[in-house]
Amino acid sequence: MLIQNDTELRKYLPNALTTVEGETPLYDKIAPYLVKAHTWLSKHFTGTDILTEVEAAEDTDPLRSLCAHIVAVDGFRRAIPSLDLILTPNGFGIVSNQNVVPASADRVKRLIDSLLTNRDSLVNDLLDQLAKRPDWPDTPQGQFFGASLWPDLELAHLAGYNAEQWAHYQSLRLQVLSIEQELAEHFVSEELMSRLRRNMLTQQVTPEERSIIDAIRQTTLEMLNGKPLDFKRMYSVVQRIRTKPELFAEWQDSYTSMLFCRPSFENHKDSGGYWW
Repeated sequence: MLIQNDTELRKYLPNALTTVEGETPLYDKIAPYLVKAHTWLSKHFTGTDILTEVEAAEDTDPLRSLCAHIVAVDGFRRAIPSLDLILTPNGFGIVSNQNVVPASADRVKRLIDSLLTNRDSLVNDLLDQLAKRPDWPDTPQGQFFGASLWPDLELAHLAGYNAEQWAHYQSLRLQVLSIEQELAEHFVSEELMSRLRRNMLTQQVTPEERSIIDAIRQTTLEMLNGKPLDFKRMYSVVQRIRTKPELFAEWQDSYTSMLFCRPSFENHKDSGGYWW
């Protein structure tokens, strides 16, 4: 586990009161939720092998600290609904004393929402760090994020979702895959689209690729919002690709390129003709 005791946990939860003698440490209270957060992190982002390597790193390692922060925030968020309740012989009661007044439901909700926002922001930072590792893009998690031109949660932000970005990203990603497939088949080609996705994931986009990618992503966002396909923009993209065959060789040899090759007519002496 990335977080193994109360001291490590509290580094990432600064507003939690110190446990006094005789009380159950916060770490023990939320340990099952930390395990769930740890599993969630491994399943969706790092994979088992990379996370095992990260766990073995020094506490000062930036990637380890980032992963531990995510686990702490997400585990605490998961545990909050049950932290202020105790089971008594007469049913559930609220933990309280004369010095601390229980927070209102609205404040608790705001705390949970803020933790979720913080977690998703940390996840975006994590994806940026993972993309720099040569072993991550070919993992199942790397392939998941590399399947489109949106390898991080920026998709949710630009689509207008500032809260619960991970949840919205998963939903939007399915729509994006369909739109990108259409754009690849009719304009960019599947071969070139595959290369652009890979370079976006590994942060190796060239300036020439960037202009193509930006146009595709802008078109994708518009179509997500219900706007029609901007044919003029996409034809402009094709023109830029056609005029630079040395940079976009995949497109030149693709089936998609044939859609933009007009058959030419050559007149011969034996060609038939019509008089109108």
